Amino acid sequence: MLRASLHETGHELHARVIKEGCGTCGVPAGNDIRALVDACVLRDVDEYPDARVRTELRLGRDTADRIVMVAANFEMMNRLLDAIGVPVAAATTGLAAEMGLVIPEHLRP
Repeated sequence: MLRASLHETGHELHARVIKEGCGTCGVPAGNDIRALVDACVLRDVDEYPDARVRTELRLGRDTADRIVMVAANFEMMNRLLDAIGVPVAAATTGLAAEMGLVIPEHLRP
């Protein structure tokens, strides 16, 4: 989805940078988005207020709300899928490799 969205807006995805957490991933305001998502997913109560304010100032309150909702929804889905041991879809193995992620043996297609 991210790759398709960027393509539509004329941007390029740098998937490895998303994993490594440095530089720019090709998404406008990507560093602000990443900081807010990290604060949400890691439950970082010290970083969250600052990340939230930076994102609101850069992208607006409604967008910051949506970022938090999407991050929370993905985190919930990942926990559910991990809990029941759903294998990773074969179509995503290329992206996982591009990002430098290793799919655990028991979750490989």
